[in-house]
Amino acid sequence: MLRRLLLALALFPLVLAGVPATAADHVESPGTDVDQAADIADVFFFVSPENAQRLIGVITFGGRPAPRSRIDGTFPCDTRVLYTFNIARANAAGAFTHNPDIRVFARFGNSSVTGRCSGLQLENVPGAGGTFAGPLETVFTSSTGLKAFAGIRNEPFFFDAEGFNNMVDAFASPPPAGGYLVNSFGLGQRARRDSFAGRNINAIVFEMDINAVAPAVNGVRPKVEVWATTARRVQ
Repeated sequence: MLRRLLLALALFPLVLAGVPATAADHVESPGTDVDQAADIADVFFFVSPENAQRLIGVITFGGRPAPRSRIDGTFPCDTRVLYTFNIARANAAGAFTHNPDIRVFARFGNSSVTGRCSGLQLENVPGAGGTFAGPLETVFTSSTGLKAFAGIRNEPFFFDAEGFNNMVDAFASPPPAGGYLVNSFGLGQRARRDSFAGRNINAIVFEMDINAVAPAVNGVRPKVEVWATTARRVQ
């Protein structure tokens, strides 16, 4: 099982510029969709609103595409799945080789007391000072004070499914005079119509030291690209 999502960014001192989310991955084939623990939904990467010297990495997974039922209390924790958050820096010419310079590994573990999935371990987080771990649904910290979390949170992905479906249906008929317009599909006619509003997602969230991720050279930080993968241990 391998799901991948790519996000290209440009890093500059204290700000993150050029943040195009190039893809989202909420609707899958039946085989992939049923494996919630290994099915990546989105990847996010941004400067912390609390501390400009820290970056936030997020992997969401196991989400349900609208109009399916929301997630409320079931977290698909699977100790056989390895989550990898890949970060690649551009070279001096600004080009990418698409080979990761940094790979952050996340995996879930079982409690020695209950035998059930109870915590998250993070390895190779830039600036964390080593591998660290903590319980699910709790913000925990590394030895250097970087925060991390794994659990259920509000779905941040925005999508107007009604407008999209209207658009698809419209293509079955001849185009209207003047061609297709945004309001032909109902898009934009209702402010902030979000089909994922009020829904939940499973998330792994962690802070990183911006200087460890993209050290500045002559006051300029390199561009970076970010993607995530999952891999499953078969036995």
